[in-house]
Amino acid sequence: MLAISMLILFFVLLFLGMPIAFVIGIVGLTMLIIADVPLEIIIQRSFAGVNNFSYLALPLFVLAGNIMGKGGLTRRLMAFANVFTRKLTGGTGITTVLTTALFSSVSGSTVATTYAVGSVLVPRLKEEKYSNSFIASIIGPAGVLGLIIPPSITMVILGITANISIGDLFIAGILPGLILTVALSTYVWYMSKRAGFGNRTEDKITSKEFWKVTRQAFFPLLTPIFILGSIFSGYATATEAAVVAVVYGFILTLIYKELSFNKLKTILADSAVTSAVILMIISMANVFTYVLTINHIPEAVSGFFLDFAESPLIILVVVSVILLFLGMLTEVTSLIVLLTPIFMPIAVEFGLDPIHFGMVMIINFALANVTPPVGLSLIAGASVTDRKMGIEDTLPYILHVLFIIAVMVLLIIFVPSISTFLPNLLGGE
Repeated sequence: MLAISMLILFFVLLFLGMPIAFVIGIVGLTMLIIADVPLEIIIQRSFAGVNNFSYLALPLFVLAGNIMGKGGLTRRLMAFANVFTRKLTGGTGITTVLTTALFSSVSGSTVATTYAVGSVLVPRLKEEKYSNSFIASIIGPAGVLGLIIPPSITMVILGITANISIGDLFIAGILPGLILTVALSTYVWYMSKRAGFGNRTEDKITSKEFWKVTRQAFFPLLTPIFILGSIFSGYATATEAAVVAVVYGFILTLIYKELSFNKLKTILADSAVTSAVILMIISMANVFTYVLTINHIPEAVSGFFLDFAESPLIILVVVSVILLFLGMLTEVTSLIVLLTPIFMPIAVEFGLDPIHFGMVMIINFALANVTPPVGLSLIAGASVTDRKMGIEDTLPYILHVLFIIAVMVLLIIFVPSISTFLPNLLGGE
């Protein structure tokens, strides 16, 4: 009965439009009062929730992404991607997907990726007569590549919460990220050909132009190599690799002379606000998790699965449905902190690889991020396309994209090696 009351209060406050951190905090506070638990525990648990050295990686990756996004790297990555797509039908649309994938490898943030790439490419897409609904249904969902392709802020939070290697999660995201990039690019090519979107150019790129664009994009493209290389070489933890990303991005923007003092102040302020929101959610979610624990809710959920689930595949499918449903209604960060302590022990009990299960969670969050009514990436895509645009205006194209990502979810579930091959290979297993 208590669990049902918690859920009702949670969703009532959520649908009233209250920020998710306050929703979680108020529900936790209410349940502690009902259980007659000393309220000092709120301070203790909220502090303990973020008192982890690894969480320093969050503001650092946010800062690195903002520096690179506003320091000229997006434009250089776009020019590099365009070299390979300019002669294809829907070339600029495909460039959008590829640029998003490339920027994801230096940003780590879904919404930041959408806005960084969208601010550069949306005006050009409109010039080439792509419809607003098609643009929004591509630029928003492509942003979820920032969730999958390393370094991903979501993976950092999941790794800390589940006590699994952040580096292994980063590596596990490479193949799924590449597959989804190819799938979205193929869809853009097909729809552009069918609907007549975009302009093609028959002009051959000269070797001089090619080397110029490649030279300009070379150092930004090295960013993920520095980040992942420093982790897997043993020279740096994920947090220290985030410092490398910040320093490297800052040096590049100074070289490109596109980082003014006023722009730096804006970057620092935006990074601080974004990081504070994430950490506040994590802090309050830890209080909520404590409430769940003292009321033995994780054990009840675990017992239910152990009694009724017949195989690991059933576990993955059921968990995927739950994650999709909840992800459609609330913010991903809170779900990771709330649900991982419940679901991960169940996955281990059924013999599932923690890295595989972690990627199942990540890819489900990617799907939820573009699914109405609270698909943050879809909302961001609509907003960056046209401020007056609603997510309902992305129909029917968004349904096609949802199908593509849903197929990706099934692939990750039924073909574990997509997630585990590279971590096992590099781990020498």
